[in-house]
Amino acid sequence: MSKKLFSLAIIFMCIATVVSAQNLGVYPTALSFALSRGNSESQVVNITNGSDKKMQFRLYLNDWIRDTIGGHEYYEPSTHPRSCSRWVTLNKNFVELEPGKSAQITIKLSIPDSTGVTDEMKWSMLFVETVEENTAQASKNATAAVQNLLRIGIHIYQTPPNLTDKQIKAYDIKPVAGEDKKYQLVCQNTGNIMIQCKSYLELDPMGGGQKIKLDPIDFPMFPQQKRYVTFELPANIQKGKYSALAVLDGGEDISLEAVESVVEIK
Repeated sequence: MSKKLFSLAIIFMCIATVVSAQNLGVYPTALSFALSRGNSESQVVNITNGSDKKMQFRLYLNDWIRDTIGGHEYYEPSTHPRSCSRWVTLNKNFVELEPGKSAQITIKLSIPDSTGVTDEMKWSMLFVETVEENTAQASKNATAAVQNLLRIGIHIYQTPPNLTDKQIKAYDIKPVAGEDKKYQLVCQNTGNIMIQCKSYLELDPMGGGQKIKLDPIDFPMFPQQKRYVTFELPANIQKGKYSALAVLDGGEDISLEAVESVVEIK
């Protein structure tokens, strides 16, 4: 696996519709392609400067994956096996905008006419990042220092139309180590395309009493990704043994998955 990239000093925000973070607005933040080999398509992303001063933005690609608890891990572009970064081109990688102004960036995805390029889903991340240019005096020469301020990620998904296998699997309910009121559903996307899932947990007191149903948790899973979905039990839950039922729902065209276990609250 390639070396991971970490950006602790930069605020990262990413959702699936419109993102507006302080002075940077981006729409949309998810681009979905469904291209066969040898085909290409262009889509447009809108960037808006919502501040009261001129701002600069740079654009660049990274590879990424979701880990088992849903966090993002980043890698150099075109290094991860599932990357489509090498097929992505931008018409601009730097934009300067006056206050209140917007610009459009064209993202083109071009699939090679080669064997195997559509055998699996691939993805990438396009970052839009604000930069601030500060002028400082160094001896007699003015130098520019660039400081990273904020970035927004745009998900790029390439799902070949020949991929249609939707399958999910629920394996187990297990306690979270060191946490007496947290349990995890262990599940996996066993198909070949990304699936938007939701899961909920029901607790039925074995000594009698009212059932407890926790709020559902929504999350995506990449193909073959394993996921640990964490449920936190109510703080005032009564001690005793419960029959726990965890349900995994991958949508209308996939059968529900469920696992059952006995948990004891002490």
